[in-house]
Amino acid sequence: MNIARPWILLALPLMLLGCSAMQRAPEPGLAVGAAAALEAPKPPSAQLSAPRAVADSAQALQQGPGAYLYSHDPRQLAQEVTRACEEARHSGAQDPLRSLVADLYFSGVHPGAATEALIRGNCADSSAIVEEVIAQGGREVLDSVVSRARMLGGQGANGRIESAAAAGLAAAERTLSTQELPAYGMLYFPSLGENSKLVTAIALNRLYEDAVPGYGIYTFVLLGRDFRAPSGEDVARYGEFFRMIETYVSATDEETGAPSVEAHAFLVPINPERIGSPLIDQTAFDLSEVMRRHLAQALRHDGDSAVASRLEKGAGPFLIATLEPRLPPSHHGSAWLVTDLSRVAPERLYGIVDAFDRPIPAETSGRLESLSAIRERLLRLPTQPVGNSEVKADASDWIFMLGDVTGAQALYRPALS
Repeated sequence: MNIARPWILLALPLMLLGCSAMQRAPEPGLAVGAAAALEAPKPPSAQLSAPRAVADSAQALQQGPGAYLYSHDPRQLAQEVTRACEEARHSGAQDPLRSLVADLYFSGVHPGAATEALIRGNCADSSAIVEEVIAQGGREVLDSVVSRARMLGGQGANGRIESAAAAGLAAAERTLSTQELPAYGMLYFPSLGENSKLVTAIALNRLYEDAVPGYGIYTFVLLGRDFRAPSGEDVARYGEFFRMIETYVSATDEETGAPSVEAHAFLVPINPERIGSPLIDQTAFDLSEVMRRHLAQALRHDGDSAVASRLEKGAGPFLIATLEPRLPPSHHGSAWLVTDLSRVAPERLYGIVDAFDRPIPAETSGRLESLSAIRERLLRLPTQPVGNSEVKADASDWIFMLGDVTGAQALYRPALS
């Protein structure tokens, strides 16, 4: 078994979500960001110094309990932002606008929606709001923020808005020129064709909503609610799970250097500055929490409240396998597989990781059959203990196939380049 050797993919400037490889509505209430690949000639432990946060969204994430997750629902977002601004005024907080904007980006709120909520919430002068949202978002959010501010301010505000936008853009460019790696990333462990690699992004949601295209199946690893303070069997389960990914999931001897449609990839949210440590110590609990909350919201919206409740309350880890390079899938009809390992004994993890990591036949790549094959492999495992019991668990207790599972037609075809 070979230890996976990460390649570092450094972040490029932000891109709007509308530029995603997957077609979506232009303003669904999401944040912005981008990541692009650049091979590093040295091991990451020699390349990475402890990075400073590239944007205040990363600083908010690092603060943990101090950061606030805002809703993506427009009405609820407006209420939450208005309430936050009122509380900030009453408390006499220093520079509350900067923290508010950071938390909105951190929550994955679209910059246009964030601008509107801040202006309607009377959080500051509209010029100050425009400047701060662009300062933290960069050039790619410029049009969205300016158009939303103009819509609310009317023709008479055009001059002030343009001046504020220019000031915000200048501040964003100064920040990007002095910063290093973002504080969070997604570590890929493909089953075929290449070694593990790290993807980073300024806007955190880009790490899981716009993953690197070209793999046959993407399995996002989400941590459980109590991962920061595990106890009992949870400690052993997490330790063994991440050890298995780090040592068992590795590339073939002949690397292609590019994603393969026959490859499955585990995606683990991590802190890049911890590269070189055991994988369990690299994991980013806060980024996983953002993903877990986003996914639970999507599940409840689609009527899967029971699975959402498991994600919110379970010990984890949770394996979320999709045919698309994003979490959650782009539409309700997409098929995806949720595997809850909260009650799995550590000694059973080898078979589970192996079930995910086997090659995908090219003819089933991007089709329901490939996910169904993983489910069947899991069901064929000798016994699936529940806690310390040797009683075989029913599939409905830990494996959930969601979305359109009635047909076996191509649901998503991975890009070949």
